[in-house]
Amino acid sequence: MLFERFLNPARISMPDFDIDFEDVQRGKVIEYVEKKYGSEQVSSIGTYMQMATKAAFKDAARTL
Repeated sequence: MLFERFLNPARISMPDFDIDFEDVQRGKVIEYVEKKYGSEQVSSIGTYMQMATKAAFKDAARTL
């Protein structure tokens, strides 16, 4: 996929994009990226958020 696909001349800030993959494949994906680009060029980034109690219960109930 070409990076240019995410660029929009009207947008001031840099684009935000991510890649989803299975949890069980996470280690393989990280290993591949580190091997391809070098471990000095790879970083893990996480996001944390707070949810209201009602929204948290609704979100948890969807998985049941």
